[in-house]
Amino acid sequence: VAGGEDCLWYVDRNGSWHPGFDCEFFTFCCGTCHQRYCCRDPLRLLTERQQRHCLAFSPKTIAGIASAVVLFIAIVTTIVCCFMCSCCYLYQRRRHPPTPLQGPEIPLSSYPPAAPPAPFPVDPKAGPAPPQPGFAPMAMYPSPSPAAQYPMYPSGPPVYNPTAPPPYVPAQPSYPGA
Repeated sequence: VAGGEDCLWYVDRNGSWHPGFDCEFFTFCCGTCHQRYCCRDPLRLLTERQQRHCLAFSPKTIAGIASAVVLFIAIVTTIVCCFMCSCCYLYQRRRHPPTPLQGPEIPLSSYPPAAPPAPFPVDPKAGPAPPQPGFAPMAMYPSPSPAAQYPMYPSGPPVYNPTAPPPYVPAQPSYPGA
């Protein structure tokens, strides 16, 4: 039986913090995890080890630890899934890393790409070059039909209407004598 046992700090059921205090000689720290006081009854003794156990295994501490563990597992699972799932951005970056000089490909027109240049200089006296294997012959330029290419615009110059107002009317001075 220990005399002069100290009561450590504790948190009551309302969540209020209470500082620790010393009990006099031949009195003990008594009570529960949420209410402590000094008493002489050794049957109600709350040892310092039991008090520390109350602090370590309080419901709020257990809930905090459990929340941290669940959050950690969720983050690790998300990262692992993102590297394994083909629909994830990180997976696609890992499978197809961009080169420093390669950017996004932007189509310049709706026409098919032109054939690559010949690997050697062509002699103009030799005549037309035979078609390369794998490439279909195609016309060098598209047919000149702007109406088909730009259906939103009328063909021909704009029609002049003499009764239409001018596109810009200068402001008139609002004071007399100007």
